Amino acid sequence: MKTTITRTALATFVLLLSFAFSSYAQTYYDVYLCDNATATLHMPEESTLTNGDKVRWYKDGVEVAGSPFTFSGANSTNYTVPNSLAVGLHSYTTTIETQGGCVGDPSDPFKVYKLPTKTLALTKTNATYCGANSGPLSGSEITATTTPGASLPDGIGYAYTWTVTSAGNPATPGTADGSNTNTSVYTMNTTTAGTYVFNAKVKYVKLAANTGVFIAGDNNGCEVTATATQTVIVTPKPGKPSISLVQ
Repeated sequence: MKTTITRTALATFVLLLSFAFSSYAQTYYDVYLCDNATATLHMPEESTLTNGDKVRWYKDGVEVAGSPFTFSGANSTNYTVPNSLAVGLHSYTTTIETQGGCVGDPSDPFKVYKLPTKTLALTKTNATYCGANSGPLSGSEITATTTPGASLPDGIGYAYTWTVTSAGNPATPGTADGSNTNTSVYTMNTTTAGTYVFNAKVKYVKLAANTGVFIAGDNNGCEVTATATQTVIVTPKPGKPSISLVQ
């Protein structure tokens, strides 16, 4: 009886463990597009076709405009995904039809994900602080927040580029956190007095584990700039006073 109970408990533990691991499983797709990016899909079996054979392409189960494509040479049956593709996941399949009208089985789905547009906004904790009090609480933190038009799929994140100027010159009054989430924080740690103007850009990036291909319409991750800059003034620490007697 004791052995049976032990085996049952062990089986339950293994089942719970497998469920926990599956909860963290990531789903990746073949291609990710953003903005006006396009992708050209090719059927390797085209090399077996003869002139007059046809290739039919389908998006989400519906035959695309211009299909079927009649084979007449290399790449003549390719299909280019339009830059007007709706945001979200799309499944492409293809079939071969011989001159005699014999239609083969459809291909496995090829998954294309169109990423949403996004905006970037900056906020700050303190508009001014004393140069003697740098840091997140007594100094100032500037937060860049990205708002996408729809939720992102697994394996896609963000990369931020911060620019800071003081009196029109590049400045480094602190450090950014290097986040790839929808927020990035720049923490000021300078004690140097001055007026600091912050700006930031954000782009999409493919995260390390993602096995798909990422194609950006601007060749730079579909980068956008913050809608407005933020300014922080660091005031000088007063000098040490002395005391004299008034006579």
